[in-house]
Amino acid sequence: MASENSYKAEDALERIAKIDIFDASCEGHQALEKIANKWTILIIYALTQGTKRYGELKQQIQGISPKMLVQNLRNLERCGLVERQVYPVVPPKVDYSLTALGESLVEPLAIFGDWAYKHIYEVKAACSSYDSKPDSKEYELK
Repeated sequence: MASENSYKAEDALERIAKIDIFDASCEGHQALEKIANKWTILIIYALTQGTKRYGELKQQIQGISPKMLVQNLRNLERCGLVERQVYPVVPPKVDYSLTALGESLVEPLAIFGDWAYKHIYEVKAACSSYDSKPDSKEYELK
């Protein structure tokens, strides 16, 4: 039997089929909107390694702008996934860590990350093949 925190694709797809995940007013849709972006995933991955300061996160997550890091950290804190601990010292010290809710997101994200790692070359090959087709530009958004 699967553990409480373990997700089986069939079970998840069955639950999703029972809700209207494509409707923006659906709670599932709204939850995905809060957590399903690359910066959120990378921040969660970084915080699985332990508590970090802003500068450590900025250094580790290459390509993220300071504004985007702050926005995503605030969103994660607002959603209860990340805890922000402020220490009353000069200069100010702020630590970020995962909450219990944030920890519950680690396993599904790890599975997603593992999939990406295992299939990156197939994805790159598919993109190259698609991009080399003469009609591939036809589908670009105007």
